[in-house]
Amino acid sequence: MGTSDRSEERVGLLVLAAGVGSRMRSSLPKPLHTVAGVTMIERVLRAGAGACPDVVGLVLSPESMSVPRAISHNTGVVIAIQAVPRGTGDAVRLGLEALPAVDCLVVLYSDHPLLEPLSVAKLLERSRASRAKVTLLSAILDDAGGYGRIVHDADGRPIGIVELRDDDRALRMGATEINTGMMALDASWARHALSHLRPSGATGELYLTELVAIAARDVCRDEPWPVASVRGDADDALGVNDRIDLARAESRAWERKRTRLLREGVTMRLPESIMVDEDVVVGADTVILPHSQLLGDTHVGTACVLGPAAVIKDAHIGDRVIIRSSTVESSIIADDTDVGPYSHLRAGSEIGARVHVGNFAEIKNARLAAGVKVGHFSYIGDAALGADTNIGAGAVTANFDGREKHHTEIGARAFIGSGSVLRAPIRIGDDARTGAGSVVTRDVPAGSTVVGMPARVVRRGPAGTNPHNEEA
Repeated sequence: MGTSDRSEERVGLLVLAAGVGSRMRSSLPKPLHTVAGVTMIERVLRAGAGACPDVVGLVLSPESMSVPRAISHNTGVVIAIQAVPRGTGDAVRLGLEALPAVDCLVVLYSDHPLLEPLSVAKLLERSRASRAKVTLLSAILDDAGGYGRIVHDADGRPIGIVELRDDDRALRMGATEINTGMMALDASWARHALSHLRPSGATGELYLTELVAIAARDVCRDEPWPVASVRGDADDALGVNDRIDLARAESRAWERKRTRLLREGVTMRLPESIMVDEDVVVGADTVILPHSQLLGDTHVGTACVLGPAAVIKDAHIGDRVIIRSSTVESSIIADDTDVGPYSHLRAGSEIGARVHVGNFAEIKNARLAAGVKVGHFSYIGDAALGADTNIGAGAVTANFDGREKHHTEIGARAFIGSGSVLRAPIRIGDDARTGAGSVVTRDVPAGSTVVGMPARVVRRGPAGTNPHNEEA
């Protein structure tokens, strides 16, 4: 190792993701629990991209074999299996054996979801500059808790890690430099050193941290000091072992996301009450009101007003959109539209520009063209509505016959009277009208008016006449 020329050095990234995590009390492997909408394993791999690795490896247990399928970019990821939980030292040994030849190995843990790419980049940079065999990512904490404390010699050089059970408590009072567990290793040296690890007398496991003592003990006079450290952020050290840790990490992730958005020109009222997931994008001059949730793969345009208590998940929202106290899921809303309060846009809805969706409306798998108005107390499901159509209060598309869902097609500039029931499959033509309380069971021609139960044509459009007042 020892050169700073990136072209001459192959970097491997190894993420330890073995174990279900018994303290999580979950059948889901621990790495697949989410923090601010992103699985912990995905968050750590994103952080690992700060090292620009040539190859990426995962060390899994038999219980965590589902983890690779949940990774967004898993092509080329090398998998090693730790069949028996023999500790972190054994896990790295297995991972290093599975990887192709690398010069530097960056080791991360899948249960540190707040790790940032910048911290990993700093770790690798320090490893290259120091030419150390072991480079530790450390952090300064006011409460060292159960973390291993980094021990230095008289010259301030790292020489070991002392765990809580073996430490003098007085040395842990106040600000303390602790080991996060993440490190960069001279891969060639590590292959040899890992074979010399000795099992812990307490657990029988092989601990990766023992490499620090091995490196310091075998120092050569003419070589650089073999152990280095670089200080990361306190968030880097936050490991998740149980649901309490998970909640703490998620709260901090949301806090960091809110801070970034505020700096980017988003206004938040009572921001501590607002949840915004990691991958959410929000445009400048948008205002988010208290108790709102922006989740998953949500994109919000500029100058919108969201909330209070809006829940928006996996939705794409245009500019100048207002969503008042409503729920929007897996839907698209175009510019200058307003929704709510107390409405629900379900999956598959596409709402055009300048649409008004009032209170207590439900829209599911429907396309509403520009200028449509759905005032209140209506259900529009499996339907397409033409431009400038008006849906009266209490109107319903009866799309389900008990076995299958059916489609409703409503043309442009139609007027659907209050309390109308449109029994699908059905088509309402352009400029057609239904009277209040109509039960429409047949197609309505363009320009025609129908009333009654079942609805009958009382006026035909310009295309024809209806002398017999037949059922629609």
